This record gives sequence, structure tokens and C-alpha cells, in this order.
Amino acid sequence: MPEAVPTDITVNTEVGPATIPDLDSFPPTGTPIHPKLSSWDLYRSIGSPQRVVAPMVDQSELPWRILSRRYGFELVYTPMINAKLFADENSKKKKVKYQEVNFNKEFAEEGATSLSLTPASSSSSEPSISAEGRFKDTDRPLFVQFCANDPSTLLRAAQVVEDRCDAVDLNLGCPQHIARRGHYGSYLMEDWPLIFSLINILHINLKVPVTAKMRVYESVEETVAYARMLERAGAQILTVHGRTRNMKGHHTGLADWNKIRAVKEAVKVPVFANGNVLYPQDFYDALAATGAEGIMSAEGNLYNPAVFMKFLASVPSRMFPNAPALPFPSIVAMVHEYLDIVTSLRTPTQSSAIKAHLFRLCRPALEVHRDLREQLGKARFDDKAVGPAKIVTYRQFLAELERRLEEDMKSGKWEKQPDPPLPGSVSHLTEPNGEAGRPAYIPHWLAQPYFRPPLVPGEPGGKEADKVKAEKKADKGDGGKSAEMNGDIQIQGEGKVARGRSGSAEVEWEGKKKAKLNDDKEIAQIAQIAQIAR
Repeated sequence: MPEAVPTDITVNTEVGPATIPDLDSFPPTGTPIHPKLSSWDLYRSIGSPQRVVAPMVDQSELPWRILSRRYGFELVYTPMINAKLFADENSKKKKVKYQEVNFNKEFAEEGATSLSLTPASSSSSEPSISAEGRFKDTDRPLFVQFCANDPSTLLRAAQVVEDRCDAVDLNLGCPQHIARRGHYGSYLMEDWPLIFSLINILHINLKVPVTAKMRVYESVEETVAYARMLERAGAQILTVHGRTRNMKGHHTGLADWNKIRAVKEAVKVPVFANGNVLYPQDFYDALAATGAEGIMSAEGNLYNPAVFMKFLASVPSRMFPNAPALPFPSIVAMVHEYLDIVTSLRTPTQSSAIKAHLFRLCRPALEVHRDLREQLGKARFDDKAVGPAKIVTYRQFLAELERRLEEDMKSGKWEKQPDPPLPGSVSHLTEPNGEAGRPAYIPHWLAQPYFRPPLVPGEPGGKEADKVKAEKKADKGDGGKSAEMNGDIQIQGEGKVARGRSGSAEVEWEGKKKAKLNDDKEIAQIAQIAQIAR
């Protein structure tokens, strides 16, 4: 009989017909040259994690990973790393600096199985370490994530870290315009053969497994076919972000859990679900709705590191002052604990990461005490100092914030939600439900979800539309070709992380750059390359 010829299929989507390549048009997966765990054996070897911290540029750094594990997260990803910069052989100095910042091997703390830290807050005689964190800290299990568009470059970068992690992950989900110019992340979704090659070269050559994080398409059919292709390429775990590439910023909307379930039912490898997780109860709802093995959180984790605690606080404490009615952590106590970790590590933490975390965690309080934004904006990380002296100005800011919040708690003024509600405190997509753990009002001294405001009628797209136009214009300027994924793009984006509403305060960005902060700037805007997925 004649051999079957692979045939592509066409499906209709909201944006027109889409051609789905036949799975048999791709090569066989192939056999790895090194013995290593696969799919379910990998998942079980790392403890069958259900609570996962997403890869976030300049935000899932080592201290934040440690903090997140103390509050219930079981698997954590590194920030997205640019493979070309990480493995750049043309500039040894630039490569060394980029590696030191993004995955520091000098102090052997990143990817360590054991970290002995004994943090104690300088502002209180009571230790700030969480009740769940009274065990030896660790940075495992750990997945290291790269973005790339060249298989050999990706392999060289991954081989640098393969001895310090449990798996290497390929970013296929970054929706930002910088990813479009660099031709990586979700902007590879039109090039399935390239994606197959990127995953397959790691599957064949690495000593550790390869995984992938993807976004969904408009149609279920294309989403499922895409996931099956990733599986065939060698991805041993798939993380599915239930939003399309265009769902970002003010257009973020709700993730489609049904598409994630469709992927789960179509592949044979473990699946993590990503999207719509802002409250503790959302974890259980997402598990039930998607059938996934684990749930990944990004923004939910950034605004409340305790969002995935296995056992919610049942009695009031320094960390959970309003428990059990409102089992959300104290902003001040959580920030102190994070800063304790920063100063307890030998591995340097980028000042941009520290400031971005504080602006995010303190966001509700800074909506009330807006004048303190300037003090936080001026705070500095002194890399020449030793231990706690490195963050004196951050502690000073926190001491003043704590004093004011204590007055707020005693005043009784904030027992009910203000009218109008504080910006970012109310969702325009879902209704609150106190019985389901989604209270209508959370006081501003507690860490809590942030909700983006809806677009103003008559202004579709706003600044995002301007960015798209500028991006298209820039592309035309170089002959219509996407810009190469180069160092200038990545490094420029990495520095501009902690933009806060801090008046005329100057913030020193990575790379010795400074930027004036205007009072109407949105708090803690992450750099364009940041992959933010609620």
C-alpha cells in the first residue's frame, strides 16, 4: 500500500481560517543521548508539585523564590533568560555580566538543594520568618526558562545551567512587543518547525528534561494540535496559559480554562494551568476546571506570595493580623521577610527587582499614603555595604509605612470599603464572593490582588495601540524584518522595572541609567519584556 501522506487541516477562527500542520509532518521525537527522567517520572521526582510560581522577568529571582516556597509554592521557575545574551561568545565581558545577573553560579545558591538562612527583621524582636517557612530553605525543584529563536544558541545556554536545575523550559508565551521584535516567546507561534527544533535539540542533548510554556490560540483545535506538536518535539511538561497572544494589558480578560482542559485531555504529559488565579480558592477552582496536575501563578503571587498557602491562617498573628476572616498577609511583615532574605544571601539581588517587588506588595497602602511613593522611589540598595546595611533606606520607608498603617488599623475609618473604592481593588470581570474566599473588600494593610482598570470608552487600545503602531513603523524601517534578538533590546528593558508614582524621585536603573518618575505613572510597571500572566 502507498505510504500515507500527511495532510494539513484548515479551521475557521474569529480572525479567519487557520491551517494546522499534520502531526505526522514532524520528525519522530528521537532518543536522548543522556539517560534522564521523562514526563510522569520527572513530575513525581520533584514531589508532584501542584503550586507553581511562574517565570517572571526580574521578579522570580532567588529571594522571591525562597519567599514563595515558604508560603506553599512547591515548584518555582527562574525569570525568563535571553539565550543569546546568556551564551554570547562574541562578548565575554557582556556574557559574564548577563550570567551573573540572571543565573549566578559563583555563590552556588541558585539551584541549591539546601540554603541555611536565619532571617530576623530589624524592625521587630519577633522573627519575620513564616510559620510554614520553619524548615531549611532550598531553591529546588527549579526550572530555568529561556527565550530563544536559534536551536544551537539555546542548547549552549541551557548547558550552562543543566547541572543546577531539574528542567529547562522554553518560553513560548511572552506576548510583549519586545518579544515580537526579538522574534521569541509567543511570536514564534506561526513557526511550528522552528519551535519543534528548539525543543527537540534540548530533548536530545541535555542531561535534564525540557518543558515548555505556551499560550492558546483562538480555536480549540489549533491549541490542541500545537500542544501535541510540543509533546512530540520532546516537552515533558506543558504549561498552558489560557489566554491568546493579544490578551495583555487592559485587554487581558479572563483565561479560558476550557482550552486548558482540552490540552490536558489530548496529551500524555503532565500539564500546568496558568491564568485567573488571584485568590486562594482560585487554586482549587482551577484544578477542578482544567484537570491539570498543577496551577501556576504570576501576578497573583507577586501581589500576595501567600496566595497558595495550603492551610489558611486560622488565628490572628503578626503576619496575618485579620485572620481568620481575612487570611491575607500583612504587607509590612511580608516585605520585612523578603528584605531579610535579600540580606541573608551572598548572591546579589538587582535593585530593580527589590523596588519592583515593594511597589507591587505595597500598592494598596500607597493608594492611601501616596506621598510615601517618593520615599520608596528614592530608596537605594547599597551594594558596597554589608548585610542589613545594604537596605537601610528601604527599612526606613517601611518603618514609616508601618507607623501609618498601625494608625489606620486603630482608627476604625477603614473597617468598610471607601466610596469610591481604591484604584485597582475591584474587578470589572468577576463579582466578589465572600463565601468563596473572594471578599468584596480587603483593607489596604493586607497583600491583595490587583485588578487592571477597564479601557476608557472611545479610547480603544490607548497606549498599547500606540506601541503597536510604533512597532510596525520600526519594523518597516529595517526592511520589514524582525529585529534580531540582541543585547541592546534585552538590557534596555531589564533596567526599567520599578516605575512608581513617586513625584520627581530619581530611580537608578540597571546599567547606571536614571529616569524621572512622573506622579501619574502606574505603580510598578514591569519592563516590556516581562511576561505577566495572572
